[in-house]
Amino acid sequence: MPLKKPLRIARTLWAGLFPLYLMEKLNAIPEGFEILDLDEYDETLDWLASGKIDGNFNSLADTLFLVGRGASLKLIMPSDLSVGVDGFVSRPELSGVFGLVGKRIGISILTYPHVLILQILAKYHLSENDVELVPVRGEKVVEAVLGGEIDAGHTWGVHIEEATYQGLKLLFTSSEYPGLLVDSLVVHSKSLTEGMERWEAFVTAHDWTIEWWQKNPQKGVDLLAEITGFPPSKISSMMEGVTLYTRQTANPLFDKMADSPPALFASGRLFNRFFIEKGVLSDSVNLEEILQPI
Repeated sequence: MPLKKPLRIARTLWAGLFPLYLMEKLNAIPEGFEILDLDEYDETLDWLASGKIDGNFNSLADTLFLVGRGASLKLIMPSDLSVGVDGFVSRPELSGVFGLVGKRIGISILTYPHVLILQILAKYHLSENDVELVPVRGEKVVEAVLGGEIDAGHTWGVHIEEATYQGLKLLFTSSEYPGLLVDSLVVHSKSLTEGMERWEAFVTAHDWTIEWWQKNPQKGVDLLAEITGFPPSKISSMMEGVTLYTRQTANPLFDKMADSPPALFASGRLFNRFFIEKGVLSDSVNLEEILQPI
């Protein structure tokens, strides 16, 4: 009997995806999966949309955006919640949210940071009309600010560290509006239907790896330091503000009656409104069809 085609999952260097690195190091990745390392998060979305990969770890906002563009996707496993790990860096003379008025802000347009900045602006009684949004991928924000192309921009993790090292200012973080950034394993509907047992095995292995790390915290940090080349102290600092989920701990995220993030139905309703206003969706996506934990 011929071997089944490997199921391909993209990976970027993000603290919430550290379990994927540990799964590989601990030989916990089930047979029949291929992990592909990509440099940029937005590139993983392009690959998912084009069918180059079967699954990806991305936000619910980006999942709905791709569904609006015709992709048939299922969110099967929340992986991590980050609060304050991403944020907006700027030229050093800017100050606070009001410092952005009239300024050029680099974001990935129509993705999670677009939703985030609008929520933060609204919190301070500002709107999109008070700033100039410029399409810049998060990995390129530091370079764009230093080059004078933008005044501030959204980025995360190691890029924030790079920004402050280069003399830029961390203006504020996603802690201004927490709960929006739940990353999840999102897969093509056809792949899930045809390979349910394999995806279930992957989720089980992911759970096992997180539980192993919880029981062996220092061993996990040391292994990740070995894999990434970062010192253990940096691995630990990258995990600050990041909550890793197993199936059991993620259960509350699927409460349909919850009215605020990080509950996925609450976030999904917010994202639906955003994409309808932006013309990406003509009508709300049926969240019950997309949110399919296994």
